[in-house]
Amino acid sequence: MEWQILALVSWVLFLLLVDCSALKCNIWCGLVAVLLQIFVDNIGVSHGLYEIRKCSFCIAHSSFFFTMGPIIVIGTLMPQYHPKTRVLRILNVLMLTALYTLQEILLLARENVVYNNWHFADSVGVNLVSMVFLSWFIMIVMNRGSEKGDMS
Repeated sequence: MEWQILALVSWVLFLLLVDCSALKCNIWCGLVAVLLQIFVDNIGVSHGLYEIRKCSFCIAHSSFFFTMGPIIVIGTLMPQYHPKTRVLRILNVLMLTALYTLQEILLLARENVVYNNWHFADSVGVNLVSMVFLSWFIMIVMNRGSEKGDMS
């Protein structure tokens, strides 16, 4: 039930925060986030590093409600709120990593995710690299880098 609640909360936030006029462009980052999450979870679960439990509807070793809830929502909203300056982009990546990690802590506490040969520090590292990658994707691939001449 936790997976469904997480998806519902994510979609409520999405509906409150989304800019519908930019959705057809921003959805690409959401889809990249989904592919990245499926890739990471598929490897992690396949190698016995951690388990995804209480999953009523699983896809590629992960909860469908997780993938189509917070993952696609975070990925789709990231370009919309991506800062222009370097310092704010770094803070944004750190804050999103912290929030995503907090979500993982809650899933661990409810035993929806169980670590086997994995450590919390590994998750923080993967979360950080994932947010950096999505930020890079927004700046380089989606061409939403800093304003011309902004080196701060």
